[in-house]
Amino acid sequence: MTVLITQVYRRFSDLDPLGHVNNVVFLDYLQEARLRAFLQIDYDEILKLSQVMVHQSIDFRRPIFYSTEPLTIETWVNVVGNTSYRMKYRILSEVGDLAAEAESIMVCFDNDKAIPIPDKFRRALEGILEVE
Repeated sequence: MTVLITQVYRRFSDLDPLGHVNNVVFLDYLQEARLRAFLQIDYDEILKLSQVMVHQSIDFRRPIFYSTEPLTIETWVNVVGNTSYRMKYRILSEVGDLAAEAESIMVCFDNDKAIPIPDKFRRALEGILEVE
């Protein structure tokens, strides 16, 4: 499997009153991992490409507590369509325990309508494609 690895550090402000990372903060971690994954595939035009997220889901497996050690986020692409692609994620605690699994579907767009994924970006996505 072509898995791109990102490490993310927790901030004290990520915690809720119960002392664990608030569930909405997981979305921030996924966003960070997604951007860093694109930088790892060396697609230099990613910030010029208009995309919108049309789906995001997270299955929470265990709470994440504060630590100065980073979380590890594994990211991969498992579907590349005509105008959209699907990314999968696994968030691992500092000791490697599975904390969450997630999925997002992104759509390329221009002038408020979906457009085909640009060829260069499609090739980059297909280069890390892992069909489950």
